[in-house]
Amino acid sequence: MGRDKLKVAVALSGGVDSSLSALILKEQGRQVVGLSLKLGQGPDLAWQAGARVASELGIPHLVVEAAAEFNSLVVRPAIEAYAKGLTPNPCARCNAMVKFPLLWRAAREAGCDLLATGHYARLAPFNGGVALEEGVDRAKSQAYFLARLSAAELAKLCFPLGGLTKSQVRARAAEAGLSAAIKPESQDACFLPAGGWDELMTNAGEVRPGRVVDQEGRTLAEHRGLHRFTIGQRRGLGVALGAPQYVLAINGPEAEVVVGPEESLKASGLKATGATWQQYPGAQTDLKVRLRYTHPGVGCRIVSSSLPLGLNEEQADIVVEFDEPQKAVAPGQLAVFNRGARVVGSAWITQSLKNTDGR
Repeated sequence: MGRDKLKVAVALSGGVDSSLSALILKEQGRQVVGLSLKLGQGPDLAWQAGARVASELGIPHLVVEAAAEFNSLVVRPAIEAYAKGLTPNPCARCNAMVKFPLLWRAAREAGCDLLATGHYARLAPFNGGVALEEGVDRAKSQAYFLARLSAAELAKLCFPLGGLTKSQVRARAAEAGLSAAIKPESQDACFLPAGGWDELMTNAGEVRPGRVVDQEGRTLAEHRGLHRFTIGQRRGLGVALGAPQYVLAINGPEAEVVVGPEESLKASGLKATGATWQQYPGAQTDLKVRLRYTHPGVGCRIVSSSLPLGLNEEQADIVVEFDEPQKAVAPGQLAVFNRGARVVGSAWITQSLKNTDGR
């Protein structure tokens, strides 16, 4: 059976992207079922908004209970990471550990053959399966957040918006009369309460105040919690030294935030763990790494690995050397490796390096 004839489940959040994805599939003549996760955190209204979209489109809708998994696998690890002075990436973690596994299970139980989402990403044939590629709209491409999905998981997915720009999506949704066409985009993590990270960390009992220090360890100020800081941050440091200061490092055990000049932010490489590869890095001459979602990417090479560089290896530790120094390499973030538009692997950053011999 061809992919164009399959029964498809669509992840519905109530936003314009997932709404148009469902409409596109319906217009293609596919049998469509809407699925929405009930997360039990933050405002948690996406499942209700998804139900309204499904009603608008005239498709069946199912709510998938995900509160327990979401709390234990996404929210709690993010809280613990911030308390340790790391910068977590809950969206990438959620996609791989909660969102896609639970939605795919629900899709199969509903008799669906594929799961569609409103992500701006594309799939391309590769080695008898599919490979993940950036969306056409590179400014909105979300392949970065999907980099932890395996080739087997990608084969079950489709991304109807991968070939469209955000402006095209909004225009098509408006033409179709979808109410989501004018809905603003969410900017914060979906699980945050009204008071943001301050409220979440306080309720969890994980606020860790401490000192702001210079590179020599001299106290410059007191801070109200490690979760308020990330590597490369300039504003909100509570210090005034006559020249711009940036967060250079976060000492989790001592709850210290180390600040200094912008020049000291530069790193020549990184250490990372949990490396997985969908495509063998090979000679690596055209390999780029993105250090966070908004990072444009920099040429790099892998100079060492705890395991031979093969496919789908879990927990491989790697050292990466950049073609040119980079600022704001934040432990806890996801490093995503690309060859052109194709995502070939990813790993969790554990350390920025001044020298790729491990220092």
